[in-house]
Amino acid sequence: MSVDAQTVERALAGADDPLHACLRGLLEAADAADVLGLPTAALRLTHADALARIGFPGDAYVLAFVGGTGVGKSSLLNALAGSTVSAASVRRPTTSDPIAWVPADHRAALAPLLAWIGVANVSEHAGADLGPVAILDLPDMDSVASEHRARVEAILPRVDAVAWVTDPEKYHDAALHHGFLRAWLPRLARQVLVVNKADRLSADDGRSIRHDLELDLVAATGGGGLVPVLLTAAAPVEETGDGATALADLRRWLTDGVAAKAIIRARVAATVVDLGRHIAADAGLDPRLPLTPFLDDSARAAGLESATAAVLRAVDLGGLRRQAEAATRARARARGTGPIGHLTALLYKASGRATVAADPNGYLMRWRERGSLAPAVEALRTSLATPLRAASPGVRPALARTLEPAPLRQGLGRAVDRAISGVGSLDAPTSRWWSLIGFAQTMATVGLALSAAWVVLWFVARPEVSSADLPILGAVPMPFVVLIVFLFAGYVLARVLRLHAGRVGRHWADSVRDRVSAAVAAEVGERGLAPLDALEAARAHLWTATASLESGCASR
Repeated sequence: MSVDAQTVERALAGADDPLHACLRGLLEAADAADVLGLPTAALRLTHADALARIGFPGDAYVLAFVGGTGVGKSSLLNALAGSTVSAASVRRPTTSDPIAWVPADHRAALAPLLAWIGVANVSEHAGADLGPVAILDLPDMDSVASEHRARVEAILPRVDAVAWVTDPEKYHDAALHHGFLRAWLPRLARQVLVVNKADRLSADDGRSIRHDLELDLVAATGGGGLVPVLLTAAAPVEETGDGATALADLRRWLTDGVAAKAIIRARVAATVVDLGRHIAADAGLDPRLPLTPFLDDSARAAGLESATAAVLRAVDLGGLRRQAEAATRARARARGTGPIGHLTALLYKASGRATVAADPNGYLMRWRERGSLAPAVEALRTSLATPLRAASPGVRPALARTLEPAPLRQGLGRAVDRAISGVGSLDAPTSRWWSLIGFAQTMATVGLALSAAWVVLWFVARPEVSSADLPILGAVPMPFVVLIVFLFAGYVLARVLRLHAGRVGRHWADSVRDRVSAAVAAEVGERGLAPLDALEAARAHLWTATASLESGCASR
């Protein structure tokens, strides 16, 4: 029976077997293809079957005779055996169940393998001239009984080699060429195309058919390894002479260079490489060429730039700058205007005006209340319109999902929130000069209060006071002069505070605007196309995995 798949995999990995890298690359390609929405069942089934096949003991390989109705597969097997192994008849279909012809000394070892393949009818022979090979006669691939073709398609992935059998009438048959050869030729390391009933052909006709088939096979394999074309004549078993001679080339092919383990490994590697090429083609990739992203750098930069600009309009950097300036002035008033400033600051907060007009933190957090991300979403969707049209049909649905407005809007919203969080708390700055101005304002306020009292006392009691000659006003009693001086000093200090706070506020507001702008741009640039980036990463992973299959499986 087969060795446990995990045991086989550990053994391959422990021996640093190139086939392990080959099979691991197949799974990596399947994982990447899953993200791209491509079907991967065939890849994973091939991986499982490969480990199972390698795990079977024995030194024999399995060869299947595959062909259409009436081409003489059963007769060919019987001629090789020299006796009736598989019933041949003019009635169609004849072979309904696969039949195995195996060497007697390998039968016990092959029994679990044949059961895994799905072959129950087994006939043995004592000869050793054909080497360690179990030959299967499969049902007709073009049978009127649909279950026969289904049986062939189920068995083919588990055999190690194939002899494609045709005849002079069916050698160009579409069922053979388009239904089987184009799909299976690249997946088999050992195979041959047998034109049976060649005794009915003239020498020239035989050469012409061989030449045509060789050209067809080269085209089907993309110019790959040459598949030999043999002309045979399987005479009925009771006849002798030309039949045996005509089978000599097939017998020679069966015995030449046979190394069962090498054939099995080569079959696995060839299948893996072919599946890798197909899944890459489904993704619109060619592992032999440099990887090109869905969205090139210039188009990506333009799309993200437009989206960032739209997001920043929603955030409203102008309004944020005004809030930052107002918050700075409010803090300056609280520290630099003396007792009156403290009172007005409390009233400013109590009225709620500070929250509305001088709270950059709150203003930034409430960005969703002011603008829509729809323009930003549309900018990203527009940038992806061209790549969507150019994408391969296999990945187009997954790429189209990255254009859905809801995920894009959610992604942009999270990007803005992360940017705001990264900026940190926007606490208005302060200055030691404001404390000095505040102390001076306190002194001016005290002086103003005392001078106002002096003025009131002067009005009431009319004490003798000196006067000062002022331009235009003439002689002004000293209480009024002192009051004017303190009023002017308060005004000057207030102007100085306003100018200084304005300069500090503008500088800080510009810094806040730039920080928020840079943070939003960075987040949108890094994560705004997150759904697309996930596909790009999977596509790059698939390209790397399938490219490695070519080299990783070549040294199998």
